[in-house]
Amino acid sequence: MVPYILTGALIGSIVGHLIPPGYFFWFMVGSVGGYLIQRYWGSRF
Repeated sequence: MVPYILTGALIGSIVGHLIPPGYFFWFMVGSVGGYLIQRYWGSRF
């Protein structure tokens, strides 16, 4: 689970560098997105 969250957070930080509203927002979106992807893949396989 942690690798998905960290990967999402990393992608969110990169996107936050380029697109407003900033790092923290995209960091949180990436973290939650990574968690949700892990939950989806974990239930399917």
